[in-house]
Amino acid sequence: MFWGPLVGTLALTLLIGHLTKRRFRRLALLPLGLLLIPLVEGIHEWRAGGLFRELVPLLWGMIGGAIFLGWLAGWKFCRGKERVP
Repeated sequence: MFWGPLVGTLALTLLIGHLTKRRFRRLALLPLGLLLIPLVEGIHEWRAGGLFRELVPLLWGMIGGAIFLGWLAGWKFCRGKERVP
């Protein structure tokens, strides 16, 4: 459940980094927009209430963390390639 968002964001960030090279560096921030999905869903589940009112937003928070870690790893890999002469 958490590997999908992590690997998907990593692949998307690497693809954007590879296609843009040194131009349009700000496009590498585009996958961070995917963090809006867990944020909105977590708020929605919190307001909906129910039996697992506290646990479901925590699950969405962990998915958001996986998305962020995938982006961070992809960003580090893209920046590492630029430093090599």
